Amino acid sequence: MAAAATHSKPRREPERSADLVDPSILSAVGDVARPRGFIRLNHDLDHLPGRTGWVAGVESIVGMVRQGEVHFASLIGRYGPVFKHMMGLDPVVLIADPDHVWTLARNDDRAWSAALAWGHYFGGLYPSETSDGLLNLDFDLHRDARRLLQPAFGGPAIGGYVESARPLFAEAIDDWMRRGTIRFKPEVRRLFARVSAKIFMGVDDPAEAEMLDRAMTDGWQAILALRRRTRWGLGWRRAQRGLDTLWATLRPRMESRRGGSGTDLLSRLCQTRAEATWLDDDDTRMRLFIGMMFGAFDTTASGTASMAYLLARHPMWQERLRDEARALPDEAPTPDALKTLERQEWVWKETLRLYPVAGILSRVTLREVSLGGARIPAGTLVSGLTGAASRDPKWWTDPLRFDPERFSPERAEDKRHKATYLPFGAGAHACVGAQLAGVEVKAFWHQLLRRGRLRLAKDYEARHCYTPIGIVSGDVEVILEPL
Repeated sequence: MAAAATHSKPRREPERSADLVDPSILSAVGDVARPRGFIRLNHDLDHLPGRTGWVAGVESIVGMVRQGEVHFASLIGRYGPVFKHMMGLDPVVLIADPDHVWTLARNDDRAWSAALAWGHYFGGLYPSETSDGLLNLDFDLHRDARRLLQPAFGGPAIGGYVESARPLFAEAIDDWMRRGTIRFKPEVRRLFARVSAKIFMGVDDPAEAEMLDRAMTDGWQAILALRRRTRWGLGWRRAQRGLDTLWATLRPRMESRRGGSGTDLLSRLCQTRAEATWLDDDDTRMRLFIGMMFGAFDTTASGTASMAYLLARHPMWQERLRDEARALPDEAPTPDALKTLERQEWVWKETLRLYPVAGILSRVTLREVSLGGARIPAGTLVSGLTGAASRDPKWWTDPLRFDPERFSPERAEDKRHKATYLPFGAGAHACVGAQLAGVEVKAFWHQLLRRGRLRLAKDYEARHCYTPIGIVSGDVEVILEPL
């Protein structure tokens, strides 16, 4: 690991909410908006239903990997809407009631910290005392960073990204059509690694894209690591290797992008002036950039693989989407034209409902709070089960059935409660790249469905699983038939 780089600190007064934060947390991390340390998670959860201990921790990881949302549904059925459990070796309070999840997501009372939660999982991987991704910042500092990033995700920028991605989509689809049978999950991941390398860094090199894929796959292992910030943790060492690779590869690129005219996301980030002086530091922007890559590449590739499985099993919907795509007059429609693909939007939303990519919303309590009458002490890791809410029969008609029309204006089942469908989060920490992901997916399927049909090489009943990104099980081996 390289030595910690010098970085500037934010020139602002501490958050006004500091007097509402438990003193032990403040002494451990300093500014809760940009933590410079870690807390020991609260273990005082004996008053709540559920299980703790290392056996429950191992079972939780196995359950998430093998059964995904079915695992969480079984826990909710056993313990109710607020209960204790384990995430690996970490004690956690899991909440399933949509009203409570909305309280967590909105954080109007500033009682919940995303920065401490994600710092617990990823803190210590960067060559710095801070992590500085959008998930690792809170309150005013988070808003500063979001303003800096917003131009890179505006309409003109997204249009440029889609134009860069189209030839890569076409090249991959040509190759897949020639081969006839492909394992869709690894192939689409490889494709979106190339797309991400190009639109994020301006690099069109398959070898570098493969490096990017490996490094981010390694980095995500921090979530499942049983031991963190120690060389004795195998998952943590793998995550550290991934972050070291990303930093060593990307940091020199940033130095050459200031004052340039590139249109990739890294160049746009380097060219944008920050309202807050603390964001003018290159290392700070580098940490923000790496955090964005983790939130954008894996999630889009995973959602697209799950959508392929569903379309392969439901050929009628393939035909409906194909007819809709052919109605567009342009072979290479603009992002605005892609927005008119209403039925494809329904299918994309239904995919993320059935196979949520990020079905857990994690926070740490900054002070003692109460949810539904349950006391939750300061320093407790709390996870809102947004994926479970998207399968709850109380809010969804026949929730395990593939039914994209539930998102039509006439039915609008996703509008029955503001917290039952949150595939990209909500509140201040809602995903800044959600629009880019949606446009990328539409551009990809617009090309593929106009050229071919896909069906499963061998039909199977897939499960949802977390690895740790949520995705359909199996390799989704498909046969592509040219039209």
